Amino acid sequence: MTTRESAGNSYARWLDGRARLVAGALKEIPRVPGGLTLDVAAGDGGYSAMVAAALGTRLVAHDMSAGECRAAHAAGRPAVRGDALRLPFADACADVTVAFEIIEHFDAWNAGTLLREIARVTKPGGHVLLSTPNRYSLESWKGVARYVRDGTVWNARDDTHVRLLSRRALLRTVGSVLEVERCLGYYLVPELRGRATGWTHVISANPVAAGLCHKLLVVARKP
Repeated sequence: MTTRESAGNSYARWLDGRARLVAGALKEIPRVPGGLTLDVAAGDGGYSAMVAAALGTRLVAHDMSAGECRAAHAAGRPAVRGDALRLPFADACADVTVAFEIIEHFDAWNAGTLLREIARVTKPGGHVLLSTPNRYSLESWKGVARYVRDGTVWNARDDTHVRLLSRRALLRTVGSVLEVERCLGYYLVPELRGRATGWTHVISANPVAAGLCHKLLVVARKP
């Protein structure tokens, strides 16, 4: 197997693991046939399409990028362009609101605004799925080593990340606006020399193990 093939297989496992993580989060959320799933900062809406299909809802994707909205439309998913801090949707319109990999792009003040906007567009009793990289994962220790070596600050492999949250900080932040039901973790043990181990793509609901995973996914409900 070539290095390129190995990297491709690793990425495919990553995508499969994320899909399984989302599927696991949906198991205890009631179906809402004919309802609405709204995906904030959706990109092309690929992962939220899974949510909508599983729950029997319609899907509307949202993104600030015109290119991502075009990609969503090309995939057959309605998309609306707009600012995540001023969502262009009516109050209490969504049965389920998805916010995958977005809160880490905002400082603490704006993260609060984002969560309040997510709560605003979600119906009372509706659910919110929110994911983000974990500040204190086992993966982050590779970043600590790099910082010691050359001063590079770990940003979970994305220069656009502004603020990373630990599991505890994420639960506290989301819990200030919504009722947190559970938190799942994904990607436990870092890859070794670019290759996944048998424990890399672990999905866990255990608080200790989840708190060490690279990605966190919170399931919350609007009171």
